[in-house]
Amino acid sequence: MGFFKSYDKVDNAVNRGYAHWGKWIWGSLLAVVLAYGGWLIWASIWGPPTGGVTLIIHSEIDRPILGFSVNGVAGANASAYNKNNPYGKGAGKTTCCGSISGKTAEVIWMLSTTRAQYDAGLRKETRRVVMPLPERKWGENDLHVHFLPGDKVLLGWSDNAWSPYEKGPEKMK
Repeated sequence: MGFFKSYDKVDNAVNRGYAHWGKWIWGSLLAVVLAYGGWLIWASIWGPPTGGVTLIIHSEIDRPILGFSVNGVAGANASAYNKNNPYGKGAGKTTCCGSISGKTAEVIWMLSTTRAQYDAGLRKETRRVVMPLPERKWGENDLHVHFLPGDKVLLGWSDNAWSPYEKGPEKMK
């Protein structure tokens, strides 16, 4: 019977505590739920854009790109740009979905070689550049990464597959 007397003492103490602190406990839980709900509403209406980003590669260099990353989010590869091919320019492959945020972007890419370039003595090289990350607006979930000659990189957000640096269907009219 000692166990049940101890159990009754603990039960009575818990009941007295709940009678005294119950309103505070439920009020605190309600405050936490309301604060979280308020934050969700703020983030969905006025907060910064977040969520998954699709990386789209555009290459205008004469060497293949084995892969690249923007702030650690991996992108696809691209073949060497051929000036004689009118269809060889434009959007390349896409990768989905990673989270890219911040004020700066660290772009790392690996250059490969064509057979002729390899025979001429070129080998794989890794390049890196840190640059400002353009401001992302609501609905812009595609980050276009343009690789240009001279180790230049352009970054641009869009809400569709067309880069802000290219003519899209709506820009051709």
